[in-house]
Amino acid sequence: MILGIGSGSTVREFIDLLSKLSLQVKCIPTSYDTELALRSRGLNTISLLDAHKIDLAIDGADSVFLDKRVIIKGHGGAFLREKIVDYLADEFIVIITEEKLERVVPVPVEVLPFAYSKFMLNELSKYGNPQLRSARDKLGPVVTDNGNWIIDIDIQPNLISRSLEIELKSIPGVIESGVFVRDARILVARKDGKVEEKTI
Repeated sequence: MILGIGSGSTVREFIDLLSKLSLQVKCIPTSYDTELALRSRGLNTISLLDAHKIDLAIDGADSVFLDKRVIIKGHGGAFLREKIVDYLADEFIVIITEEKLERVVPVPVEVLPFAYSKFMLNELSKYGNPQLRSARDKLGPVVTDNGNWIIDIDIQPNLISRSLEIELKSIPGVIESGVFVRDARILVARKDGKVEEKTI
């Protein structure tokens, strides 16, 4: 089986569990961080070039709007590669804890550094307040695994919709957004230890 493996703290827990199971799987990581985590646990990693299909993608999320059928991702900065793998997979599963349901979080966009300008910021301002994401342990902006920058936009929940994915991507210089709208099974971990399954 070929698995697409997302990024983030929740997915890291999944990787730990996967490494303890005797399963013959090949994993396509969506970030350098995930690739290193998979390799350090002895799991087989491959690239998209090595795969004829992706059976299942498993990823986390920063927020899930069930009624709107929208998933918001991108806090870890790997959402461009995550979207490629998640959208190519035959099946997509998102694992979250219950506080991430309907949670208000900034919506990120990955942008070409050359395109970062007042023109771009003016376009993004139509949706909310855009802020270039700054790195914590280095000077300057966060640089993604793809060599691009990330702008976080404070978008009000009433403006979150499935069409937002296409609208943001249509802005020149925006390569991808953290708005995910593909069909998915959502596994919600409740505080009482139960897991509830939803679909979008």
